[in-house]
Amino acid sequence: MKTIDLALRSDFDPAACVLRLSAEFDIDQLTLLSLSGYRGGKPIVGRIVGQEFRLHKRRYWHNDFAPVLYGRMIPWGKGTQIEAYWNMRRLVRISLRIWLIFVSLISAPILVQTLGELLRGASPWRGNLWVGLLVPIALPMWGLLMPHIGAALSSREKPVIVQTLQRALVATQIPLEPKYRDWDSTLS
Repeated sequence: MKTIDLALRSDFDPAACVLRLSAEFDIDQLTLLSLSGYRGGKPIVGRIVGQEFRLHKRRYWHNDFAPVLYGRMIPWGKGTQIEAYWNMRRLVRISLRIWLIFVSLISAPILVQTLGELLRGASPWRGNLWVGLLVPIALPMWGLLMPHIGAALSSREKPVIVQTLQRALVATQIPLEPKYRDWDSTLS
Protein backbone atom coordinates (compact mmCIF):
# COMPACT_ATOMS: atom_id res chain seq x y z
CA MET A 1 0.00 0.00 0.00
CA LYS A 2 1.07 3.56 -0.60
CA THR A 3 1.35 5.74 2.47
CA ILE A 4 0.86 9.44 3.05
CA ASP A 5 4.15 11.07 4.07
CA LEU A 6 2.80 14.43 5.24
CA ALA A 7 -0.50 15.59 6.72
CA LEU A 8 -1.28 19.23 7.51
CA ARG A 9 -4.33 21.18 8.60
CA SER A 10 -5.14 24.77 7.76
CA ASP A 11 -7.97 27.03 8.92
CA PHE A 12 -8.42 28.32 5.35
CA ASP A 13 -10.95 26.65 3.06
CA PRO A 14 -9.60 24.68 0.06
CA ALA A 15 -10.21 27.53 -2.43
CA ALA A 16 -8.25 29.97 -0.24
CA CYS A 17 -5.49 27.38 0.20
CA VAL A 18 -5.20 27.00 -3.58
CA LEU A 19 -4.89 30.78 -4.00
CA ARG A 20 -2.36 31.16 -1.17
CA LEU A 21 -0.25 28.24 -2.37
CA SER A 22 -0.25 29.34 -6.01
CA ALA A 23 1.31 32.66 -4.96
CA GLU A 24 4.30 30.84 -3.42
CA PHE A 25 5.73 29.09 -6.49
CA ASP A 26 6.37 29.46 -10.20
CA ILE A 27 4.58 27.18 -12.64
CA ASP A 28 6.89 24.41 -13.84
CA GLN A 29 6.81 25.51 -17.45
CA LEU A 30 10.04 24.72 -19.27
CA THR A 31 11.95 27.47 -21.04
CA LEU A 32 15.30 27.71 -22.77
CA LEU A 33 16.13 31.17 -21.43
CA SER A 34 16.63 30.18 -17.80
CA LEU A 35 19.52 28.52 -15.97
CA SER A 36 17.12 26.29 -14.04
CA GLY A 37 15.07 25.42 -17.11
CA TYR A 38 11.87 26.94 -15.66
CA ARG A 39 10.37 30.40 -15.97
CA GLY A 40 10.46 32.74 -12.99
CA GLY A 41 12.79 33.00 -10.04
CA LYS A 42 10.95 31.62 -6.99
CA PRO A 43 12.72 28.79 -5.14
CA ILE A 44 9.76 26.41 -5.49
CA VAL A 45 8.33 25.26 -8.81
CA GLY A 46 5.09 23.38 -9.23
CA ARG A 47 1.57 23.12 -10.53
CA ILE A 48 -1.98 23.05 -9.16
CA VAL A 49 -4.89 21.37 -10.92
CA GLY A 50 -8.19 21.48 -9.06
CA GLN A 51 -7.27 20.75 -5.47
CA GLU A 52 -4.19 18.66 -6.25
CA PHE A 53 -0.68 20.06 -6.35
CA ARG A 54 2.86 19.10 -7.29
CA LEU A 55 5.85 20.96 -5.79
CA HIS A 56 9.59 20.61 -6.22
CA LYS A 57 12.65 22.72 -5.55
CA ARG A 58 14.11 24.84 -8.33
CA ARG A 59 17.65 23.62 -8.95
CA TYR A 60 20.33 24.72 -11.32
CA TRP A 61 21.64 21.22 -11.94
CA HIS A 62 19.86 18.21 -13.39
CA ASN A 63 18.50 15.49 -11.09
CA ASP A 64 15.56 13.45 -12.36
CA PHE A 65 15.52 11.46 -9.13
CA ALA A 66 14.95 14.48 -6.86
CA PRO A 67 11.88 14.38 -4.61
CA VAL A 68 8.58 15.81 -5.80
CA LEU A 69 5.75 16.46 -3.32
CA TYR A 70 2.34 15.39 -4.63
CA GLY A 71 -0.67 16.36 -2.57
CA ARG A 72 -4.31 17.16 -2.37
CA MET A 73 -6.44 19.51 -0.30
CA ILE A 74 -9.55 18.06 1.28
CA PRO A 75 -12.28 20.05 3.07
CA TRP A 76 -12.04 19.45 6.82
CA GLY A 77 -14.63 21.16 8.98
CA LYS A 78 -14.29 24.88 8.19
CA GLY A 79 -10.70 24.41 7.06
CA THR A 80 -8.60 22.13 4.90
CA GLN A 81 -6.62 18.96 5.42
CA ILE A 82 -3.60 18.56 3.18
CA GLU A 83 -2.37 15.04 2.43
CA ALA A 84 0.86 14.61 0.51
CA TYR A 85 3.46 12.06 -0.48
CA TRP A 86 6.96 12.12 -1.96
CA ASN A 87 7.76 10.41 -5.24
CA MET A 88 9.67 10.74 -8.49
CA ARG A 89 7.92 11.91 -11.61
CA ARG A 90 5.99 9.20 -13.44
CA LEU A 91 8.09 9.52 -16.61
CA VAL A 92 11.27 8.92 -14.60
CA ARG A 93 9.75 5.87 -12.86
CA ILE A 94 8.62 4.39 -16.18
CA SER A 95 11.97 5.12 -17.85
CA LEU A 96 13.82 3.48 -14.97
CA ARG A 97 11.68 0.34 -15.22
CA ILE A 98 12.22 0.14 -18.97
CA TRP A 99 15.99 0.58 -18.43
CA LEU A 100 16.10 -2.19 -15.82
CA ILE A 101 14.11 -4.59 -18.02
CA PHE A 102 16.25 -3.82 -21.08
CA VAL A 103 19.53 -4.19 -19.17
CA SER A 104 18.36 -7.42 -17.54
CA LEU A 105 17.32 -8.93 -20.87
CA ILE A 106 20.65 -8.03 -22.45
CA SER A 107 22.81 -8.90 -19.44
CA ALA A 108 21.33 -12.26 -18.48
CA PRO A 109 22.49 -14.19 -21.58
CA ILE A 110 25.95 -12.62 -21.40
CA LEU A 111 26.27 -13.56 -17.74
CA VAL A 112 25.05 -17.13 -18.35
CA GLN A 113 27.50 -17.58 -21.24
CA THR A 114 30.38 -16.18 -19.19
CA LEU A 115 29.57 -18.41 -16.23
CA GLY A 116 29.37 -21.39 -18.59
CA GLU A 117 32.86 -20.66 -19.88
CA LEU A 118 34.17 -20.32 -16.35
CA LEU A 119 32.63 -23.67 -15.39
CA ARG A 120 34.38 -25.28 -18.38
CA GLY A 121 37.68 -24.15 -16.89
CA ALA A 122 38.44 -20.86 -18.69
CA SER A 123 40.51 -18.35 -16.76
CA PRO A 124 38.43 -15.31 -15.72
CA TRP A 125 41.30 -12.98 -16.62
CA ARG A 126 41.72 -14.43 -20.12
CA GLY A 127 40.20 -12.30 -22.83
CA ASN A 128 37.09 -10.39 -21.84
CA LEU A 129 35.55 -12.86 -19.43
CA TRP A 130 35.91 -10.45 -16.52
CA VAL A 131 33.88 -7.90 -18.51
CA GLY A 132 31.23 -10.58 -19.05
CA LEU A 133 31.01 -10.93 -15.28
CA LEU A 134 31.28 -7.30 -14.24
CA VAL A 135 29.06 -5.48 -16.75
CA PRO A 136 25.93 -7.69 -16.49
CA ILE A 137 25.98 -7.26 -12.72
CA ALA A 138 27.01 -3.58 -12.60
CA LEU A 139 24.43 -2.17 -15.05
CA PRO A 140 21.31 -3.36 -13.17
CA MET A 141 22.92 -2.41 -9.85
CA TRP A 142 23.58 1.10 -11.21
CA GLY A 143 19.92 1.36 -12.25
CA LEU A 144 18.84 0.37 -8.75
CA LEU A 145 21.29 2.74 -7.02
CA MET A 146 20.63 5.87 -9.11
CA PRO A 147 17.30 6.81 -7.46
CA HIS A 148 18.93 6.53 -4.02
CA ILE A 149 21.91 8.63 -5.07
CA GLY A 150 19.64 11.27 -6.63
CA ALA A 151 17.47 11.38 -3.51
CA ALA A 152 20.53 11.71 -1.27
CA LEU A 153 21.89 14.59 -3.37
CA SER A 154 18.56 16.39 -2.95
CA SER A 155 17.90 15.51 0.69
CA ARG A 156 17.92 19.17 1.78
CA GLU A 157 15.07 20.03 -0.59
CA LYS A 158 12.26 18.30 1.29
CA PRO A 159 12.31 20.57 4.38
CA VAL A 160 12.31 23.70 2.19
CA ILE A 161 9.23 22.51 0.32
CA VAL A 162 7.39 21.53 3.53
CA GLN A 163 8.24 24.86 5.19
CA THR A 164 6.98 26.77 2.15
CA LEU A 165 3.75 24.77 2.20
CA GLN A 166 3.24 25.33 5.93
CA ARG A 167 4.02 29.05 5.68
CA ALA A 168 1.74 29.63 2.69
CA LEU A 169 -1.24 27.82 4.19
CA VAL A 170 -0.56 28.73 7.83
CA ALA A 171 -0.85 25.00 8.40
CA THR A 172 0.22 22.78 11.27
CA GLN A 173 1.44 19.26 10.91
CA ILE A 174 -0.84 16.60 12.32
CA PRO A 175 0.27 13.18 13.53
CA LEU A 176 0.25 10.43 10.98
CA GLU A 177 -1.23 7.20 12.09
CA PRO A 178 -0.35 4.60 9.48
CA LYS A 179 -2.57 6.16 6.85
CA TYR A 180 -2.74 4.69 3.41
CA ARG A 181 -3.70 6.63 0.35
CA ASP A 182 -5.98 5.27 -2.31
CA TRP A 183 -5.13 7.92 -4.87
CA ASP A 184 -2.32 8.90 -7.21
CA SER A 185 -1.84 12.47 -8.28
CA THR A 186 -3.10 13.38 -11.72
CA LEU A 187 -0.05 15.65 -11.91
CA SER A 188 2.55 12.90 -11.88
